[in-house]
Amino acid sequence: MIEIDGSYGEGGGAILRHALGMAAYAGKSIRVRKIRAGRSKPGLAAQHLKGVEAVGAVSGARARGANLGSTELTFDPGPVRPGKFRFDVGTAGSTTLVLQTVLLPCLFLTGEFEFELVGGTDVPWSPPADYLRQVTLQTLRPFGVAELRVARRGYYPKGGGQLLARVAGGSGFGFPLTFLEPGEVKAIRGISHATIQLQERRVAERQADAADHLLKRLGLPVEISVEYSEAANLGSGITLWTESENGPPLGASALGAKGIAADEVGREAAKALLSELDSGAAVDRHLADQLIPFMAVAGGSVLTSAITSHTRSNIYVAERILGAEFEIDGLTITVQR
Repeated sequence: MIEIDGSYGEGGGAILRHALGMAAYAGKSIRVRKIRAGRSKPGLAAQHLKGVEAVGAVSGARARGANLGSTELTFDPGPVRPGKFRFDVGTAGSTTLVLQTVLLPCLFLTGEFEFELVGGTDVPWSPPADYLRQVTLQTLRPFGVAELRVARRGYYPKGGGQLLARVAGGSGFGFPLTFLEPGEVKAIRGISHATIQLQERRVAERQADAADHLLKRLGLPVEISVEYSEAANLGSGITLWTESENGPPLGASALGAKGIAADEVGREAAKALLSELDSGAAVDRHLADQLIPFMAVAGGSVLTSAITSHTRSNIYVAERILGAEFEIDGLTITVQR
């Protein structure tokens, strides 16, 4: 049984999530101790339990310690099997983080998985649904087909959103994930969204216009669509990404919040994307940490804009469970299979 220290690095939920996915992929039993020791409320929260449930469902796993507030979990996976699955995270727990948890084993196995996930789609401390769809899944497309649709937005604090995902694996990991040169950016795309009650105040348009104003300095086409929809409570957000011919997209996002002007939300996302572009990175800092499990299997090397605590934590887990050896040289992350 492989022991994982949940207090490593920033001591958050990312260690548990990635450990579950890697364990299911490798068919290895793990024990995670000191879960979320770095948080003000340590132990398993509702969204982490749904991650355990999700990976357990696709792999027929046995889990001990899967209770709210538990700081230790033993996870013993079985064979990963395709099927249709539904998980309700509850309130505004992140649906994208739950989906992230199962991506590695599902993309590896030949077969088709369908997921319905209910909860938060655009909430703090997690990738927005549009980022996951337009950046993460686009980059992982060579390993299989992963499609994602936002059927209903879910914002903090009530959530109630709905993601529909289809993952068809089986392409295998026959080539490395290597991105060392920034792609040639042809355009900037984006989605600015808000609840229908905010339409009269033109919140989505103001987010998009503010982002567009800053991005025009690039001299590239900028196209940001505007979307209003029903949701359980007021909310808004914007996700931006690059469109490149020869490299993965770079992405950035921002969420609306009480007391923050819509224009500032748009500027925040645009500034974040401009920072990624100015860095000369081939993959943005958030994509880099998400790619670690796949690099551990496929090999490869990526140049990113920053080495985050999440990246270091994911490397720690990948080395423990998958036996990969990573090297960080400046802003370049390399793994040898």
